[in-house]
Amino acid sequence: MIRLSEHGHGGSSKGLAREKYRIKKKDVLHFCTHRRRWPVMAPHEQRRSKHDADALKHQANSIARATRLPVSLQQSTPTETLGMRPPKSLTKIKDKKLRSELSKQYLSRKRAESHAKLADEYLNVTAPGEDAGLIEVDDEMERTARVTQADIKEQVGVDTARKSFELKLAGKDNVGLGPYRCDYTRNGRHLLLGGRKGHLAAFDWQSGKLSCEIQVRETVRDVRWLHNHTFFAAAQKKYTYIYDQNGLEIHRLKDHIEVQRMEFLPYHFLLATIGKPGYLKYQDTSTGMMVASHRTGLGSCATMAQNPLNAVIHLGHANGTVTLWTPNMSTPAIKLLSHRGPVTGLSIDSYRAGREMVTSGLDGGIKVWDMRMLGRGPRREWVSRRAASDVAYSQRGLLGVAWGAHVSLYHTEAELGHAPPGPYMTQGLPQCAPLQLRFCPFEDVLGVGHAQGFTSLLVPGAGEPNFDSSEADPYETKARRREREVHSLLDKIQPDMITLDPDTMGQLDTRASRAQGVAAAPERSGAVPRAADGTPYARLTRMQRLQLSGEAAPDEQVNDSDEEQGPVVPAKGTAAKEKNRARGRNSSMKRYLRKKRQNVVDANTIALREKYQHEKARRREEHLKRQNQYEPPRKHEPSALDLFARNRGPRS
Repeated sequence: MIRLSEHGHGGSSKGLAREKYRIKKKDVLHFCTHRRRWPVMAPHEQRRSKHDADALKHQANSIARATRLPVSLQQSTPTETLGMRPPKSLTKIKDKKLRSELSKQYLSRKRAESHAKLADEYLNVTAPGEDAGLIEVDDEMERTARVTQADIKEQVGVDTARKSFELKLAGKDNVGLGPYRCDYTRNGRHLLLGGRKGHLAAFDWQSGKLSCEIQVRETVRDVRWLHNHTFFAAAQKKYTYIYDQNGLEIHRLKDHIEVQRMEFLPYHFLLATIGKPGYLKYQDTSTGMMVASHRTGLGSCATMAQNPLNAVIHLGHANGTVTLWTPNMSTPAIKLLSHRGPVTGLSIDSYRAGREMVTSGLDGGIKVWDMRMLGRGPRREWVSRRAASDVAYSQRGLLGVAWGAHVSLYHTEAELGHAPPGPYMTQGLPQCAPLQLRFCPFEDVLGVGHAQGFTSLLVPGAGEPNFDSSEADPYETKARRREREVHSLLDKIQPDMITLDPDTMGQLDTRASRAQGVAAAPERSGAVPRAADGTPYARLTRMQRLQLSGEAAPDEQVNDSDEEQGPVVPAKGTAAKEKNRARGRNSSMKRYLRKKRQNVVDANTIALREKYQHEKARRREEHLKRQNQYEPPRKHEPSALDLFARNRGPRS
């Protein structure tokens, strides 16, 4: 027996019925659509109280754990707090007013904890037999992968069945304008299609309202929505263009040449592009300025993804490497060799806060990486029958893989190993190889772009059922959209704040002060010494270099300003000459102070000079030793002539 539960995607709090559907196929397959609302009881069934435990357990999977229980479910006095008395430590207080106030605070805190516990059960406890809308198997011999799209469409509601459709955009002799690439808006309401031969279309796919449909009459390599559905970008043959929702050309980005992949950072208003020249460029869509342009040095790139946790751009290259980039660094933050062939697919899991990455290569391998432990290799890897053309993560952690003429979906929580995990669902697309996979936000829908057009598949349990209206609202109005756009611009994050570890922002620099000396960092044999805080040897002061080499005490300090302004000792036979300059280091006051300091004896300066002369002599000896020209000083042997040299004096 197979049970299919599909969670709802709505924001209405009114009670709607839970629909149950049945089909006949060998055994009875039970499908139920879970709407996260109160069930309608049959007349013969006894109505239960809305406060009992079973009713609360039917509510599940919220993104807001710390929330208030609905007023309709609240009790004036929770059952757990009935008859509760304050502890004995409070009853011993002699002051009646203070004892009463502390007792009230104690009981109020306990009631609040009880309400929070009920709210947690109401929102986050999964009901028995239900796993966030996924297909469950009661018999070990049955497989969820055998459930087809036709079976799902027969058992779900009419509105849900309409979400599964196919757009056949091929003309005569199956020669169309594809292959197509697709993109959904952040709220999942609008769909953007771009054909390789110049066909662009934007529409509200749930209501079927077409926004625009144009033919640019040149190659289109990629399409991407911007901050909302009013603007979108298209990477065409040479330049990148920005269009509005009516299909009118707004901008032509001449700096972005032969772009192959694009990503938009919604919190930074940055459009990141990569193309055949191998330059990663960041364009600020709010101001129109070019923020950064990095030369990757790895040639053409056709795979790109962004990490939703830290907005770091991931690039997959033709030599099998994956590089991580930020706008404020001209070199990759991380460089990882993932495959033995070109990287064909790349995706970051938003369900686990961007800490999991999946890659696919032309060698046929699919690897799942833990971003916190990249040096230990992939967390899981397997080899598909054919090289995967694209991979994608859903909001609930399902992994979609397009290989050949098939689309397979996997559970990423399966046991680790090299064997491929059992597929959750499979779907064949005859005579058209999938080019791109894109999950629709807040919907159990997977969009597949291929050579013949576009296909929308129903995937139970793929989308997040609860949405944050302040971030992405599928039901927002025009006024709400304008208001949210203004707030997004006011809360815009600067590109300099994009780092690999976002937790480091706002922390204090705990490195030791340079004035207090430096400690040598562990290094390889023959390497240039470095300080413990990572400061290069060339950037250290002279005193710090002596401390690093062990020729100076760690607690010995030298005032660099005094060292720079120390007395100038002229060479023999020459006199110190001062240049007559009115400003700067050679002003009249500076010259007077330097002359005054010539008669001052500074012990630190003298010691530093002696150590410098000793270091100079040591380096001279090492240089002569390398050239085999060094002769150690000979010891003086006593002779009879020393008597005359010792007593030698002026002649009378």
